[in-house]
Amino acid sequence: MTQTYPNHSLDLLFPGDLPIEQELNNSDQEKLSQIVTKFLQVFKQPSSEKELIILEEILVCLRSIEVVYCEIPSTQSYLENWEIFDYDQYFNVMRIKSSKQAFSLLKGIVTAYHSIVLVECENKQLNSTQIELQKKGLSAMQNY
Repeated sequence: MTQTYPNHSLDLLFPGDLPIEQELNNSDQEKLSQIVTKFLQVFKQPSSEKELIILEEILVCLRSIEVVYCEIPSTQSYLENWEIFDYDQYFNVMRIKSSKQAFSLLKGIVTAYHSIVLVECENKQLNSTQIELQKKGLSAMQNY
């Protein structure tokens, strides 16, 4: 098996910063398309170990995306800041700002899927049905 991707935090854009649509230059559009194509290959792999190899290659490609880690300025919801902080700390979520939002969104999805596959590979005694349901939920994005 490959060396596991070292960053285990889930970097998420602030919900209020999520783009409805985003213009990409040709270079970014091509790079994003290549990464998405590679990510879609993950769902066709015969084993979790093979999925993990591809996911880690993708995460290495996305490592160069510059982000700024920041605190939550306000929740923009009914939740208190401490509630979101507690959730983020428990699930190892880091809030970010990024000029490459499309890449940051994709990195979040890939990181989440990577975490599921990594848990599956490291804990064979887990309920495989539950793991498959988690994977199926994230793989549903390929239909959009």
